[in-house]
Amino acid sequence: MPNLSSTYYSKIYKEFKEIAANEHLSIVRFYESYESHISELNFTEYFELLISYSDALFEIGAYQSHIKAVDMAIQCSILNNIKFYNGQDIYIDLLFKKAASCYNIMEYDQAEHILRELVKISPYNELVHRFLKKCLHKKKPAYLKNSRGLAIILLLSTALVIAIELLFVRTLMSEYISTIEIIRNTTFVTSLVLILGSAAYHRGEIYFWVKQFVADCKHRKG
Repeated sequence: MPNLSSTYYSKIYKEFKEIAANEHLSIVRFYESYESHISELNFTEYFELLISYSDALFEIGAYQSHIKAVDMAIQCSILNNIKFYNGQDIYIDLLFKKAASCYNIMEYDQAEHILRELVKISPYNELVHRFLKKCLHKKKPAYLKNSRGLAIILLLSTALVIAIELLFVRTLMSEYISTIEIIRNTTFVTSLVLILGSAAYHRGEIYFWVKQFVADCKHRKG
């Protein structure tokens, strides 16, 4: 929390400032206990407490609550034209944390949408680029799901072929050993190719898409 003089600040604000910045659970409990009073504070005090509360929710993993609080903070920063806070671009910082909360509760579409907007706003931010890639990796396209499904079927088929080979072919039909080995090896190798190939293609697709998207955003930004 900022190191501000407490000379002219409200009683609630002074009490809040006595809580250590790393005591996230205490910050959350204090804010929620006095929320109605905090909402009546002057804007400077209210905004600082709201930001601290939002950050504390994020730190303790209360991601659903954090999203609600961070939306309030974003709205306040926009309505009051607050660009920088504690030396950071507050709008980018809040949006990034909101994207992280969405990611942590597996709302990958929403996280991706926020991260795309962040790239448009700040196209040179490498951390945002990496997070966008990470988010896209979590979204499995249809071809990846289909490839993995087929690979699982082939692996099960391989296990079945091995069982047939051990129980029947090697003991009763030795003339078919070479044929059954070819079938077994083909199904196994094909399953590996599907798993590794589709994963590599997906990774490459994300890499080149993000690279082009960032380049376009940089060009528009000038």
